[in-house]
Amino acid sequence: MSINSSIAKRVASSQVLPGVRVLSMKTEINDVVTVYGSFPGGDLFSPRSNTAVAEMTASMLDQGTVRRDKFDISNTLEVVGASLSFRTGTYRVRFTAQCLSKDVPMVVELLAEQLREPAMHAKDLETAKRRRIGGLTRSKEDTFTRAMSTFLQELYPDDHPNFFVPVDRQIRDTEGAEVKDVKKFHRENYGRGDFTLVAVGDVDRQILEDAVEREFSGWKKSPLSVQVAGSVRAKKGKGRHNQVVTMRDKTSIDVIMGQPIGIDREHEDFYPLMVGHFVLGGNFSSRLMAVVRDELGLTYATGSTIGGVDNGNDGFWYILGTYSPGLLEQGHQCTMEQLEEWISEGVTSEELARKKTTITGSYKVSLATTGGLAGRILVAVERGKQLSHIDEYPQQINAVSLEEVNQAIKTYSHSGKLVTIAAGAIDGDWKALEG
Repeated sequence: MSINSSIAKRVASSQVLPGVRVLSMKTEINDVVTVYGSFPGGDLFSPRSNTAVAEMTASMLDQGTVRRDKFDISNTLEVVGASLSFRTGTYRVRFTAQCLSKDVPMVVELLAEQLREPAMHAKDLETAKRRRIGGLTRSKEDTFTRAMSTFLQELYPDDHPNFFVPVDRQIRDTEGAEVKDVKKFHRENYGRGDFTLVAVGDVDRQILEDAVEREFSGWKKSPLSVQVAGSVRAKKGKGRHNQVVTMRDKTSIDVIMGQPIGIDREHEDFYPLMVGHFVLGGNFSSRLMAVVRDELGLTYATGSTIGGVDNGNDGFWYILGTYSPGLLEQGHQCTMEQLEEWISEGVTSEELARKKTTITGSYKVSLATTGGLAGRILVAVERGKQLSHIDEYPQQINAVSLEEVNQAIKTYSHSGKLVTIAAGAIDGDWKALEG
């Protein structure tokens, strides 16, 4: 596919059933089709009494149905070289499939069967719970996870979508999730309404749409919808403050510092600020990597980015630095100097031009695969964008001016209001623990 050809014009979109949208794009690849899709039912929709229910419900989708067990489903897919998987996010349950063109109807049939008629046996739930608890327990020993979770807990109240539910509570909730809970969540919330399926590759539009219509006909309507964020906002800042998460027997320290920005990705300042952070710490040729890591050798890894800006949420920016105990003070000080210079002096026209080329080039490369295309189409739909946004994104980045970038940096970056979290084998004074 030529990078100059319009993607939007090549995507066929149909509302095959009320609340079920199918988008397909035929490409030059032969025989293979990639499917991405989603529907509301992610972690945010768990009952307040148990934050694990939504994820545990989704984890049961590939564990067999009322018609066949998980081994039958796995064998059916394996015989034809197909794959089908599910995962949850903050707002949505997402599914991904890949198969040969001739097997699209069979994969759609399996997808519908798993979504509509999961068996949800108690023994499978117990296995899924142990797996999740094991992952959560390991995350308690990860310095980045501990630093980031504490950072988000400092920035947001517990009813904000960007709040990080404490790991110990996630473990308790997972332990407390029962079969009746996941069955109830599935029964009450899974269904049509905001269900999107995207297929890219050697796809026959009619065969695909007929299969979706046939397999999902009669599925009930879901009461869930992803709403733009309301009045819940980040906490009022306490001013600049530090916090240490002491973790013994760690060989490195992760430091995260940043602050809320009060805007989402639809705000006119989002792209300028995003590009500004890409100059500061977006890739291996950014300022932080070039100076703190490559030139001075003071950090294992460093970077800067924006997060938490979807669905109208007021997001945040943060800088990550990973240091050895002996270089923590010097490395963090150097990172602060780079931050202060970035805020006070902004970026140069040469830096801006280079990073625009990098961002738009990487974006175009991501569209070179069926998975990349399907993912971009799905995200555009999830965000309520016109499909033309996929084609227009590089132009929107290139239209960002130097003045807009430097003004956004000054508007949303205040070193006097930094929240800094350090996690590792250090005490409250940032001194390495003995032994």
